[in-house]
Amino acid sequence: MAENLYFISIIARALQGPDVETALRNAFGQIKRMGTEKQYAEGFRNFELFMQEVYNRYQITATDDIRELIARLGTGMFEGTLQEKELLFNIINSHPEWKSEYEAFCRMEAHEDLTQDFPVIAVLSEKGLVKEITFTKVSGCESIDNIVPGNYKLRLVNTSLTVWAGQFIAKELLIVPEGENLQMAAKTRDIQIPPTSKKVLLDGDLILRTYAGTESGRIEIELRRQEGFKNE
Repeated sequence: MAENLYFISIIARALQGPDVETALRNAFGQIKRMGTEKQYAEGFRNFELFMQEVYNRYQITATDDIRELIARLGTGMFEGTLQEKELLFNIINSHPEWKSEYEAFCRMEAHEDLTQDFPVIAVLSEKGLVKEITFTKVSGCESIDNIVPGNYKLRLVNTSLTVWAGQFIAKELLIVPEGENLQMAAKTRDIQIPPTSKKVLLDGDLILRTYAGTESGRIEIELRRQEGFKNE
């Protein structure tokens, strides 16, 4: 090995030993001692340039790796030992930006764990998504205003199952007021107006009702039971 690259063989031998960390420390000490000799001066300068390049590359790699580990740890996918987890926690907590990223992953994962078993129904029109409704209790009832005549779908987000697809027609959603009280009731709901239609879905687990208004209508979705929403 040329004297200007003498450090390569020393590092190579250290990497083959059973205790690499100790061997490398000893190797670096040997390289430094030899670098004080005139014949190895150029080689030692090359060693310093080599280590600086390795350090620069490692810094980039380490940043990428730590972000991946943060994501794995925050989402419960980290497969390391308890000791490795504690070490990773210490590294994350020592860096404010990494700590913030980890906490964000934890909040996201907690939210997903909290809501993944709740039925979520997407109401879609010809123009796209109207609204997503998450039922956090059984039984529950949710309404959507400003519904105009047209084609609609109700889809279970949890399973991608379309539970109803059809058309809301004008007589289901629009009324011509016959008097001031009826017009006021349509706007304020102070007076109970019966639904213009009722659709029983999922063997009675879900009820879809329509209500008419003066300019647009309202739909009401009632969750009575949760059996039909279980993921298979």
